Amino acid sequence: MASLSGTVIPMPTPFDERGEVDEKVFREIIDFELRANVDGLMVAGSYGQGPVMRPDQRMRVAEVALEQVKGKLPVVVHVGAPDIQTVVLLAGHGAKIGAAALLIVPPYYYTDHNEYEIIEHYKAVARAVSLPIYIYNNKRYSGIDITPDFALRLVNEIRTIRGIKLAWGTLEESSQYITALKGHDFGVFPGTVTDTASGAEIGVRGTIAPMASVFPEICVQLWNAAVKKDRERATALQERVRKLYSVISELVKQVGRTAFKELYRIRGIQMKMYPRWPAKQLDEKERNELKTRL
Repeated sequence: MASLSGTVIPMPTPFDERGEVDEKVFREIIDFELRANVDGLMVAGSYGQGPVMRPDQRMRVAEVALEQVKGKLPVVVHVGAPDIQTVVLLAGHGAKIGAAALLIVPPYYYTDHNEYEIIEHYKAVARAVSLPIYIYNNKRYSGIDITPDFALRLVNEIRTIRGIKLAWGTLEESSQYITALKGHDFGVFPGTVTDTASGAEIGVRGTIAPMASVFPEICVQLWNAAVKKDRERATALQERVRKLYSVISELVKQVGRTAFKELYRIRGIQMKMYPRWPAKQLDEKERNELKTRL
């Protein structure tokens, strides 16, 4: 397949009151993203609650995404888990149902994994399936840092690795990976959209950012303007995105991941439960204040 590029949306997983996947609402979210002309979807990552879902739930989320997309966009499936057996199980399922690629966080919890063990972890997936692999570097959650030099060693060992998603991913950090992997077919995808215009100029391949999921229209427009080198439009859109990001960041500090449920409800999608654990909720006054700020 062609390498991923552009505005790839990390999908949140909506749940019902019992913590089961709300398939109806999930399909509504997918249609919402498709209407914005995004470039791809990614399911069951950190934002998608994959690490706190059962394997059967993660497989069903991937199936629903592919059913709803109907081949219009590439769907990337995150299959990261602490144990390689679960990772291979989920990877095999992703390959069977037609996923475009896999995203894999290093084997978290056991943060004392040495480099040999981490390389073997990715090699086991590459032996099991031929899908392109994207590294998910989320050192804050996994406790393991896939540095630019380490990423280069992984690419040299495993030919199906095609890029990396950088959780948060500053412009400086993105630049370091681009420089280290120069000459390889390797895409860098930061997890924020606050430096999209500058990122496109230095060779970032796209974004995989939670904020883009709730405001996909403006993020798609920003990326398109940036790659077309329409600097005036890109600069204006980037400023709007940064202002939105500021509001969202403050809300996340206030209520955690509930913020995204509230944002989707403002966008007209009635998520019942997100995240998949007890979390603080906004009251009516706080919801009205959020609408005003947005």
